Amino acid sequence: MEIICLDMEGTLTPEIWEQVASNTGIESLNKTTRDIPNYAELMDYRLDIMNKHKVTLVDIQNAVDQLELLPGALNFLQSMRKDFQIVILSDTFHEFASPLMKKLGYPLLLCHSLTVDEDQNILDYHLRHKEAKKQAIQGFQEMGYRCFAAGDSYNDIQMFEVAEKGFFINAPSKITDSYPDITFYNNYNDLEKAFRHHSIYTS
Repeated sequence: MEIICLDMEGTLTPEIWEQVASNTGIESLNKTTRDIPNYAELMDYRLDIMNKHKVTLVDIQNAVDQLELLPGALNFLQSMRKDFQIVILSDTFHEFASPLMKKLGYPLLLCHSLTVDEDQNILDYHLRHKEAKKQAIQGFQEMGYRCFAAGDSYNDIQMFEVAEKGFFINAPSKITDSYPDITFYNNYNDLEKAFRHHSIYTS
């Protein structure tokens, strides 16, 4: 059995925080791991801004509710499920990912969690591991699974380092140019073909 490990935001869905920035008018919340590769540093930056501007979990949940999947993402997942197990390895948080999971057909999601007070202020975040995506793939491999990976940002490199094969999808040129050895695609059809080509079961 082979597992496809996918990033979520930028890979299958729009960036949640970009929608939060648009809704609140706080442009500084536009930054993602494409801008600040260290996720803990990025979240510290976000929490500081949210505290200053009184942005709550409800504001983020409202932004998530507005998002639709990237065009073709659901068809891609449905096709891949015929021959692979699908796991979403994301640096998002369980507290606001549910609407997108519903639209994706409820794949397995491994992500982080938040501490929230009674007024829905986000007090803190809890990362599963400093390299959670890599750790998850290594765990699957220890159980005998072959793993492939795809993502769009710096925090997905850790997956590519340990997966049988990893690819960029929908990544900006500033990232793909920095990693010329990693093949990149701009559409799901080519990505699916690449996964199937490297599979020992479907190629």
